[in-house]
Amino acid sequence: MSVSALKAVEPAVTNVPCNLCGADDAEVLFKAGVAQHNQIVACRKCGLMYSNPRIRPADQELVKDYDPSVTGDPEAYDPGRFDKERVQVRDYADTREYLKKLYPQRGKLIELGCGVGFLLKAFAEDGWDVTGIEPDRGFCEYIERKQGLKALPTILETSGIPDNSVDVVVLLHVIEHVPDPLATLETIFRVLKPGGHLVLETPRYDSLMFKLLGKRERSLSCDGHIYFFTTDSLRKLTEKAGFKTKQWRYVGRSLSLDRLAWNVGVISKSRAVQKLLKGASDALHFNKLHFKLNMRDMQRIVVQKPT
Repeated sequence: MSVSALKAVEPAVTNVPCNLCGADDAEVLFKAGVAQHNQIVACRKCGLMYSNPRIRPADQELVKDYDPSVTGDPEAYDPGRFDKERVQVRDYADTREYLKKLYPQRGKLIELGCGVGFLLKAFAEDGWDVTGIEPDRGFCEYIERKQGLKALPTILETSGIPDNSVDVVVLLHVIEHVPDPLATLETIFRVLKPGGHLVLETPRYDSLMFKLLGKRERSLSCDGHIYFFTTDSLRKLTEKAGFKTKQWRYVGRSLSLDRLAWNVGVISKSRAVQKLLKGASDALHFNKLHFKLNMRDMQRIVVQKPT
């Protein structure tokens, strides 16, 4: 989700109970400003990690006020986002093959938080009837203009997608941004046909990287992330929404050396280090070198709505 060219949004302090068990009893892991903008807590009853209170609105609330007329073509103002999405299409080649075997005749596929649509385009080329759902209107306009695909500038809950009408839903690095993950999963469950599948990917926080880095962990530091799932908490949440697990893997991502340098800067939490790495990256064209790195700090799952 992009938060570029946004209208001013007044921050609101919001206290929330645990999204998994409903308890309102959490211990503080990282105070506001230590790991990220919001304070991060863990439920004492079930262990779910989440931001509370929230002094920064959820991304979907920020992005809905985005005015694409301010900056024009999103590729011009956020080239790093385009390079990242374009390169990472290759990371889902095995998942695309898995879905093609499950659905030889293909069917209707929705990608939630589809960004600028490179992966959505790949699914369309595989023969799926695709629709993107993305609250950033500028990205939706780009998808329709440049990718030739349908993209709805909204979220699933207000999209009007009928119940029991979709074969596959794809949700990649989105669930950690939404204000009510259980409600989102329950909505996905409703729109899927009986036997339909959800592909979900999100960072994990029972990883070696989190144990080693703590407050400096890269994904934890993202101000847009408001839920932080372990293998156990994500499994319990998907099961609570009604899903049955079909596949669970710890995966990596393709990235540029420029992106790796940016991540190191985030981990350092030092503006001086970030400036130094940015200068080196620009001078040496780090953005031209791409590779895949798997630190087992992300989890990709396929779950199914029972028939």
